[in-house]
Amino acid sequence: MQSSESFRISSRLKDIIGRDLVTNEYVAIFELVKNSFDARATSVDIEFHPDKGIIAIVDDGRGMSSKDIKEKWLFVAYSEKSIHIPNDYRDRIKTAGQFAGSKGIGRFACDTLGENLHLYSKTVNDNIVSKLEIDWSDFDKNATDEFQQISVALGQVSKFPDLIHASPPKDSGTVLIISDTHETWDIEKIKRLRRDLAKLIDPFGTTKSVTVSTWLVSDDVTIDGVNGPVGNEISDLLRDKTSRIEVVIENDLIETILFDRGRKIYAIREPSPYEELHNIHVQGSVFFLNNSAKKTFARRMGVTSVAFGSIFLFLNGFRIFPIGEEFDDTLGLNRRKQQGQRRYLGTRDLLGRIDVVAPPRKFREVSSRDAGLVDDANRRALFDAIRRQMVFRLERYVVGVNWADALDKNRDTADGLATDESRDRILRVIGNLARSRDIEIIYYDEDIVRVSDDPDRITDETLKSIVSAAESRGDANLLAQIEQARARIEELRSQRREAQMAANLAIAERARADARIESLERQAAFLGSSKRVDVERAQLLMHQAIIHAGHIRSAVGNAAHKLNEILELAVMPQMLEDLDDLEDILASVRQSARSASSSIANATLSGDRLSAVLSFAPNIRVDLKTDLINGDLLGFLSEYFQFRLDGVPGMPRAIFDASGISLKRDFSPVDISVLIDNLQDNARKAKANEITFKAIRKGTGKVVIKVTDDGRGINLDRVDPTKIFERGYTESANGTGLGLYSAKQILQLMDGSIELVGDGSRADFEITISGELS
Repeated sequence: MQSSESFRISSRLKDIIGRDLVTNEYVAIFELVKNSFDARATSVDIEFHPDKGIIAIVDDGRGMSSKDIKEKWLFVAYSEKSIHIPNDYRDRIKTAGQFAGSKGIGRFACDTLGENLHLYSKTVNDNIVSKLEIDWSDFDKNATDEFQQISVALGQVSKFPDLIHASPPKDSGTVLIISDTHETWDIEKIKRLRRDLAKLIDPFGTTKSVTVSTWLVSDDVTIDGVNGPVGNEISDLLRDKTSRIEVVIENDLIETILFDRGRKIYAIREPSPYEELHNIHVQGSVFFLNNSAKKTFARRMGVTSVAFGSIFLFLNGFRIFPIGEEFDDTLGLNRRKQQGQRRYLGTRDLLGRIDVVAPPRKFREVSSRDAGLVDDANRRALFDAIRRQMVFRLERYVVGVNWADALDKNRDTADGLATDESRDRILRVIGNLARSRDIEIIYYDEDIVRVSDDPDRITDETLKSIVSAAESRGDANLLAQIEQARARIEELRSQRREAQMAANLAIAERARADARIESLERQAAFLGSSKRVDVERAQLLMHQAIIHAGHIRSAVGNAAHKLNEILELAVMPQMLEDLDDLEDILASVRQSARSASSSIANATLSGDRLSAVLSFAPNIRVDLKTDLINGDLLGFLSEYFQFRLDGVPGMPRAIFDASGISLKRDFSPVDISVLIDNLQDNARKAKANEITFKAIRKGTGKVVIKVTDDGRGINLDRVDPTKIFERGYTESANGTGLGLYSAKQILQLMDGSIELVGDGSRADFEITISGELS
């Protein structure tokens, strides 16, 4: 047995398709204003009576008869819009010419706003006004009550109710009186509503087809920013102060025009690759605001452009939320911008409006009414078209032209586009478009796309861009200019090649002469001429020699005294019987031996210094009045190696590379020569053919001199690398063990250091010295 059954509907359906979908009071008013738009209204007034808890919404649309209210408005989920298909919707692209929604649930927005609804409506053919009364609380009493069994009152009255500010409709229209409101509508809430309505209806003040006004009933009838029409007066700012792109996608074609601060740069046409957008009209305007435009926007609007929003989407004349809100990134622009702040545009850089006119259900809103469009192939194709044809194409211009000029961010006019540099950048953008096979150049600014009068300004890249643009548009006049320019450029280049060759010969000869002069000056500066040393210099030389000879005599005397003490102590053990006394004597012997060794080392160093002083006898640059000079240490070493160490018989070839560094500081030429000579002599003992000294910067104010030779290195079986700088430590049976010890002592006096580097098998050193680098 089978029986025919049907669904039963609970009275709570009202909440499911009302408050649960119309999520807040602002969205509720948006839904009701949408209904007025769909009724072809030219004006909508929203009047608030906060003291009485009343909201009145008045429009002059087509209105409804009693039959319309009964058969359509009270038919839940019915929408005339969803079944009405215009003959040619592409001819009806004005804001009031298309339906704002198609779900038939906007009527339940009244429940979100207040407890009771009185609806008044009439058509142009009616002589009376139909009145519908609903108490929404009747649906909340018992969930087991069936929705369709709860009664509402439908009747007729002679006229529309009187209001304080809004005028009742004349020939046709609708008045909604919502009482016992759930929210208190104060000044701040109405101001926020007006801001949101402005973005909902007309973000940029570019359309005038519908006037929406708000009114607050209070003692002050002229409340600033609350009473009067809603709208934005920024169309002139966006037209004249920004870089903008305008795109129309229709009839399987895409037409694009780019403007920069009121100046038309180019217009192109190309086939549309978006099959999903066939028979759909998409029209978009996207604006880039530089710093100057953002400041002007904030001053005029009382809110920053970032807080105002970004790229808004309108479907059949009404805005889709939340696309374009401050923190919305439906188009994925901010995620992309994170990959390159100076390469990509984000929502903070852009404002825009995209208008889509499409048949019903081609694009569907998410049921919550504030979550955008349902994700499907049509939505994805639309968003891809917005990104690629509008945002990315504007981005290529902004990044390549505007951002390339650091001063452009503060300009509010197109004056900066007149420079040769800006022209070249714009030419590259247009040239890249022209080189695409699918793009047809319809227009370009001829003051920009032209051949420069100055051949120096015409680069090969610029010429290619001009040629591409001219060929794409078939501009015979411009092509003729290009040929003339090429002839001028070739002639100029030929003349310059000849001049350059002559100049190169002169430069080369000058360089050879300068090199000869520099060599002679350096030789004279270090070695001087072959003339004899004058009396004063001989006296200074003798003075320095006497000082160092005195040091040698004193050091040798000290060493002899200590050796004599050792000899006297050596005979004492024969007379001792106590073992403890013997230990004391041996300790004294060791102490005296160390002292004698130190004195001998000092004598050796003084001897080396004396040799160095004598070697500087003909050097007129070394001031022998003092042991120290202040100058470029690395420059001194360069000269020392070139004129003092070059070609010394029996010694390895010494090479010094200053690496173009100067190190200014106090130093003793004598000590530096002793240091270098000792290292070179050690290389000689290691059978080296060559020893190299190379200077390298190290941090701030320090230089490392790397010392390497090609000798036999260190025999690790016989030498402990950790002790080679100790006094008297040597590998050779004939060595003194004083060379590296002296080097370390000299560098310590200069607050420097020397270290053995590598694994210890090579005699490679690093010398670190500080000073003033340049």
